[in-house]
Amino acid sequence: MSKRFKRLDPNLRLKIASVILALLAWYIINYFSDPTMRMTVSNVSVQITHEEAIEKHGDVYTILDDSDVIPTVTIRAKRSVIDKLEAKNVIATADLRQVEEDGAVRISLTTDKYANSIESITGSIGFVQLRIEPMETKSLPIEVLTTGSPAEGYILHETSAEQNQVIINGPQSYLKQVARAAVEVDITDSERNINSYPAIVLYNNDNEEITSEEMQSQKLKLNISSVKVVATIDSKKTVNITCGSEVPLADGYELESEPETDPSSIEIAGAAAILRDIDTIEIPAEDIAVQPVSSNIHKNINIEKYLPDGAYLVDEDSDKVTVYIRVSQKEDGSASGADSSTGDGAS
Repeated sequence: MSKRFKRLDPNLRLKIASVILALLAWYIINYFSDPTMRMTVSNVSVQITHEEAIEKHGDVYTILDDSDVIPTVTIRAKRSVIDKLEAKNVIATADLRQVEEDGAVRISLTTDKYANSIESITGSIGFVQLRIEPMETKSLPIEVLTTGSPAEGYILHETSAEQNQVIINGPQSYLKQVARAAVEVDITDSERNINSYPAIVLYNNDNEEITSEEMQSQKLKLNISSVKVVATIDSKKTVNITCGSEVPLADGYELESEPETDPSSIEIAGAAAILRDIDTIEIPAEDIAVQPVSSNIHKNINIEKYLPDGAYLVDEDSDKVTVYIRVSQKEDGSASGADSSTGDGAS
């Protein structure tokens, strides 16, 4: 390397040496003179202090326009100081004891080390802007929502929450936008009761979920964050409907066939232990006819009252069953008035 340098033109060697010496001189001067330099830090969060100054009056504040984040903080100090500072050393605070009439609070900037050695520290914004208003309370019923469906052969009977109300505290203006409170339980492929503690979710007037971040920024507080929910899962079973055969008949009349029902079966639900021994539901003969029958009958009967305790209809709208009774005169009978006719209505 040195041989190649010596072979260069003397003027070129002189120029190269001059550049090297200049750079060396610049470095030495800067190193020993410790010049003032500038450092910038982006997105500095402002710490809010002395919140009690507002809360003691029964008021609450919300921060407007994300003004609690300073886009850029600029620090001017000696190079020896700047070299030892990091973004985490920048401290921004807003003291709520100094809130102005328009809701502005001046931001104070400093560092947690070498603060006395800093020439200047400024932010691209100088105030946190607040909206201050009365704190209000609102109570909402807790809706229990479910997702999914139970396993084949099972049905969701009911859901219940251990506590059916939630109390919400928050700013007067924002609280008006809170419309609903709900919890959600997943019952997918369930074969037994579910006990869970889902989180309470709030919804606004547009039925949009209010996120936890929005709740925090808007100072919404709930008296409970979750609630115990029980989802009762029951078994289903299809059983036949039968009629008592001792329907009273007028003298000289006989049944053309056994009593029939429409539908001939129903689907019921309940705890597995209750349904295990149930294969049929019988409508007693005395509920079909009390007086001796001398004409055909079709009668609507509410089947629910014949279900055993703890059992219920899967389809609550299918509670009516039509019973058909067909009679005719005996061949050797002498009775009259055997023409078919419509019997009693629903019972």
